[in-house]
Amino acid sequence: MRRSGILILLFTLLVISLVIVGYLAGLGSFVSPQSLPQTGIKVNVGLLPLSTTGQPPSIAFEDAIDQIPRVLLEREGVSSNFTIHYIRGKDLDPAGNSSKWMFGVRYENRSTLAYYDQTGWTLVPWQGGLPEPEIVAGTFIAPKEIIRRNSALIFGDNPSKDEWIQKLELENGKYTLILNRQGTARVLLFDAVSGGLIPSYA
Repeated sequence: MRRSGILILLFTLLVISLVIVGYLAGLGSFVSPQSLPQTGIKVNVGLLPLSTTGQPPSIAFEDAIDQIPRVLLEREGVSSNFTIHYIRGKDLDPAGNSSKWMFGVRYENRSTLAYYDQTGWTLVPWQGGLPEPEIVAGTFIAPKEIIRRNSALIFGDNPSKDEWIQKLELENGKYTLILNRQGTARVLLFDAVSGGLIPSYA
């Protein structure tokens, strides 16, 4: 008698367990994704727009060089008694804009490297030397004009997205352009006054 009573109790518990499991299974199908805890797992929500170039915003040469007097006045207290001896641009586009400009500036027997990019200006004291000839505005062809005049020579007849001007330098009356074409570097020199190609380093 006692044994049959235990069997009935176990059978009853089994039936109740099955009923509870079935209820929870049905309830689970109505749980919304919003109610789940945030576990940090990323969910594919479709295609997202991608950057076309992956490069930082480009800065026009004129926008950068025109700000130098104001920056030197605000940061260093220098008004107009300064000279520029070196200019460099990084990752230039066909329009002559750069992701970062750098100017080698001399004033009060001191030298400073002035960097300008999308974050603003950074002035770094420079103990090394700068080229002696001064770069005077209006006496040289602007970077965008050098590129425009020599576009076919620089980019070829069929410009590729895999080719760009990795670096541009202006010093001693010459432009040096370092081109990157599918991982291979190529160097071109131009006269900064005439814009003509310099065929050799001589």
